[in-house]
Amino acid sequence: MPDDVKDLEGWIVAVLRAAPVDQIFSASARAERLATERFGATATVAALRRVLPMELAARLPPP
Repeated sequence: MPDDVKDLEGWIVAVLRAAPVDQIFSASARAERLATERFGATATVAALRRVLPMELAARLPPP
């Protein structure tokens, strides 16, 4: 977990990339919970909105 909100997106990316594909949604939920506790909901949701589309598209198979 970063100390500075500027590093939040990078941390979320690292968490998602370290998670096995079948655990990516639980990893995302855990990262969201931890980040919200430290940085608040607004900063966390903004970071997730920037990170999730790219990371999920890269990791998950097409529908």
